Amino acid sequence: MIKKRILGIMTVLLLGLAGCAGTAEPHTAGETEAAAESESQTETAGEGEAANQLGGGSPWLDTNLKENIEEGMEPSLKDDFHLYVNYEWLLNNDIPDGYRSNGPFLDVERETTEKAKALLEDETLESHEARLVQQLYRAWMDWDSRNEVGLDPMISVLEALDGADSLDELTALLCDDEFRNSMPAFAGFGNTADFMDSSVYITEIGKSPFILSDAAEYENRTELGERYYEAYKHEAEVLLVRAGYDEKKAEEMFDSAISFETSLAEVSLTSEEYMSPDIYEKIYNVYALEELDGLSPAFPLRRMAESAGFGNSDRYLIEEPAYFERLNELYTQENLESMKDYMRVRCVLSLAQYLDRDAWELFVETQNAAGGSQGSLPDEEYDFQIVKNFLTEPLAKAYLERYDAAEKKEEITRICQEVIAAYREMLQGEEWLSESTREKAVEKLDNIQIKAVYPDQWYDYSGLSLEGLSYWECVNKIIDFSTERDWSRTNQKVDPNEWDVDILESNAYYNPQDNSINILLGILGGEFYGDDMTEEEIYGSIGLVIGHEISHAFDTNGAQFDKDGNLSNWWTEEDLRAFQERADRLIAYYDEIIPFSGQKVRGANIQTEAIADMGGFKCMLSIAEQKPDFNYDQFFRQFATIWRRLSSYEFEMLCLTQDTHPLHYLRTNVTLQQFEKFYETYDIQPGDGMYLAPEDRIGVW
Repeated sequence: MIKKRILGIMTVLLLGLAGCAGTAEPHTAGETEAAAESESQTETAGEGEAANQLGGGSPWLDTNLKENIEEGMEPSLKDDFHLYVNYEWLLNNDIPDGYRSNGPFLDVERETTEKAKALLEDETLESHEARLVQQLYRAWMDWDSRNEVGLDPMISVLEALDGADSLDELTALLCDDEFRNSMPAFAGFGNTADFMDSSVYITEIGKSPFILSDAAEYENRTELGERYYEAYKHEAEVLLVRAGYDEKKAEEMFDSAISFETSLAEVSLTSEEYMSPDIYEKIYNVYALEELDGLSPAFPLRRMAESAGFGNSDRYLIEEPAYFERLNELYTQENLESMKDYMRVRCVLSLAQYLDRDAWELFVETQNAAGGSQGSLPDEEYDFQIVKNFLTEPLAKAYLERYDAAEKKEEITRICQEVIAAYREMLQGEEWLSESTREKAVEKLDNIQIKAVYPDQWYDYSGLSLEGLSYWECVNKIIDFSTERDWSRTNQKVDPNEWDVDILESNAYYNPQDNSINILLGILGGEFYGDDMTEEEIYGSIGLVIGHEISHAFDTNGAQFDKDGNLSNWWTEEDLRAFQERADRLIAYYDEIIPFSGQKVRGANIQTEAIADMGGFKCMLSIAEQKPDFNYDQFFRQFATIWRRLSSYEFEMLCLTQDTHPLHYLRTNVTLQQFEKFYETYDIQPGDGMYLAPEDRIGVW
């Protein structure tokens, strides 16, 4: 998996992801959807533009946008199946306050949240894990203590930066253990599985994330970048003024920080490049410790690695050497104030959510302005997301202490095995594959690990205590504990029984680096799974999710990894060329789709998820064909139901430009267009909006 490393507490978000982790995480079933985005939305960029850009979709209207849903519409299943199935829901529902979207993923997440929140105040729970999550929960809610601390943690960093008058003093701060969790440091360190040998850890050195998110925004700023700029500029300036700088100086600092980032962005990979299947070739750059001096002789990269506790690593993976080469060029006495401005701005933006009430509410307001959400959630909701992000495993274990999921684990494992067996037959029937490649594909399939519902092995948290600590102290204690856990992995073998996912997340994953499908407890509810669902509904929901995840083993990213999770070419040259030609047809088709006026889909960005959607669907249809009296109408409708969604305009633009998943209405309609059984079931004919001629159909598998 490609990971954008968490840099201390700088990028720890309160917002759980109810969907795809984007380009930087394992392949997922969902999409980038923050589950708790917060406070009242200011009048942001996007509101005026939205009114002018809705409508004009081709071949269908983007019905993820509420503005496109009108009373009295008479959708036809032959012209727009997604709208036909979901019209009443789309018409009668809205996006809840504090969220950027609404749909089945959020429904299941809220179900899980309500059950899990009860644990946070349940004194009958006796486990150490339950005590930990309750202690953090109470510390976050203690606003009297938090207001008393005020901005002190942030101001201590700013004062240290103000006092650094030379490069040597700045270097000392970057390597100072006192500020390890709070000083913006240009780089982050952590262990990850090696691409070439996934059985061992390699230490990854990642760059700091950009304020405007995507490096491309610094050359040609889009509506998305402008919205981020205005939102974070406001937040940074308010906090800097609160910290004692005058308004003019605060404004200058922010613009100086953006200017400094612009220099780094010039040589950095863009989001679009990270979504390309050739990304692994670009980012697999391995260095020894002594080679870090050659890469970055001025900027203290080696010294920082050593001070961060990773100086004993045998090898370092640097995804973007050009970033550190440029940083090395900029690390001069002449640029000292620019670097300090950048670090001041990063400091206030990253620490705001951990401070007093005013800073928290400003943080929430900023998230709304940047992300397109409106209104706010109760404190308890935000607090729960904090606990879930910082104490993921203890919360999950406490959840299972109260809510037994053994039967679900057994049933989901059974369905996974059934789908894998069907997939084996599907692969064996792919006539365009040579025998040698087919054998390798089946071998990879047979070695897929099924990680269903929850792990059998848990990490030991007995060494962590939060008793009597303030919220800020809790955060630092947890980060220190996690850092020590990461240190223990240096130069070690990867434990195949260790799950690196949040089982309460409403999602599912394929991880190419251990060749595993991860079907999480948090998705098993609502429209995805229930005891009262028919077989057709089960297959049309969680069955398709499982088929989708298995298909990721054979998309244009996953197909680069072998049965053991190593980056390795197991294709013949001819088969690989044919595979890419099939993917190129899919890309070309998606490139012609217009969600709304002025915007096109970027087929290359979403190819992996589209391939998985269609591959999983083909697999489930092959299972359905073996079932007597199978109700295809119910199956197709359930499939359309799980992809219904309402999005804010801002969030829809984010998904369109930054996400690897097709927009939801396209996940329904384009996928269904590829299968003859859909045409037979509803008598779809040439001229109907859902019709696609057989020679134009684009399924890769």
